[in-house]
Amino acid sequence: MPARSDTDRLLSSRTNRRSARQGMSRRAMTGFIRSSLCLFSIVPSGTIATAQDNPNRRIVTVNRAGREFSGKLLTLGGGELSVGGTETQRLATKSLVDLKFKDRPSSVQARDPLVLLADGGWLAARTIASSDEALSVRWERHPAWSPFAIALDGVRGVIFNRPENPADDARLAVRIAEHRERHDLVLLSNGDTLIGEFRGLDEQQLTLQTAAGKSAIERAGVRALAFNSELIDIERLQGEGAIVSLIDGSRFRARNLRTGALDRLGFRTLFGVDLDLPLVAVESVRFLGGCTTYLSDLEPAEYRFEPYFDEAWPLRRDRSVQGGPLSLRGGLYPKGLGVHSQSSVTYALAGQYRWFQATIGIDDDTRGQGSARFEVLLDGKSVFKSDDLTGQSPALELKRIDVSGVKTLTLRVKFGAKADIQDHADWCDAVLVK
Repeated sequence: MPARSDTDRLLSSRTNRRSARQGMSRRAMTGFIRSSLCLFSIVPSGTIATAQDNPNRRIVTVNRAGREFSGKLLTLGGGELSVGGTETQRLATKSLVDLKFKDRPSSVQARDPLVLLADGGWLAARTIASSDEALSVRWERHPAWSPFAIALDGVRGVIFNRPENPADDARLAVRIAEHRERHDLVLLSNGDTLIGEFRGLDEQQLTLQTAAGKSAIERAGVRALAFNSELIDIERLQGEGAIVSLIDGSRFRARNLRTGALDRLGFRTLFGVDLDLPLVAVESVRFLGGCTTYLSDLEPAEYRFEPYFDEAWPLRRDRSVQGGPLSLRGGLYPKGLGVHSQSSVTYALAGQYRWFQATIGIDDDTRGQGSARFEVLLDGKSVFKSDDLTGQSPALELKRIDVSGVKTLTLRVKFGAKADIQDHADWCDAVLVK
């Protein structure tokens, strides 16, 4: 593992983004940085249990036929998962929907700084240093784990100091995610904004090249940073992969998942870093590139919104309609749709899928308020209708709705008992299975 000084040298040795565009291509520069980055986190002390008797390996996984397999995770890697129960089952990962560790919740703490990734995920991590080509970050809730570097073009932005009000926090995340200008944007805690070219930061200040020259900004006064969208370069998943969710609320896309000795999970993230983490830090794995297709990764054929008054609400992917993480009764979901009453969204299926499932409810950002009714239609025919679900109702699982031969799937949310007040409706883990 490279020492901290090696990371510092990596960060300081990068040429700035402007010269990278003039000389070496940004993609080539990114490949050079990514090939140099690796993380091996600290191994927890204590006795290491075997896979068979370790309670930290208790999982439930579901295959494309809807069959659940429960037991101990024995191995994962090379396109295969083995789970031990009354007998050992060996399963091809391309035939699996997800893997969830039992009794292991995931939560984002309100004060955790965030690194917002270009692929829509995020890390609960503190940015400790940077050049104008890479960030050096440290896991916020795991300070014993090693810091690591991320190439900037894999990052959408950074939130250093999150607002105390959840609605303001969600709006800030949306502003960064939807920043499409050809400049870097610094958002200050006093509400002011600065534009220019990001040139680096340390623990004391952030440096921005502006039209007036180089400006050093006290880091304590910086709320967030959004990067020039023109320079973002998102690696596309080729073949099999997964969305990995950690107990600290971090979620990101990865490939080459593999279990190792000492109860660890290794993988290559799509932001270009090799991670090797304790299994106890992993909340769930959602498999990609096999039998599953998440609705939030598809373009809808149609989205309709019918306001109660005049306010228009968008369809949001992998976030609540307000812009925060999808959350139902304390449980976080990395995939899904956030909508508002009254709305409907339709997807063209072309008869390609076996079944559909989702977990539905009113998002936790309403703090117990809201009331709406959910409906699922197949080729225009209603196959499921909920009663009024409120911000206090338990999350409701829709399991394996048969969509064999179906051409269109429509998800509808109607007004509940309180008109449209706080009707932040979530279709979490809305997934089609072949």
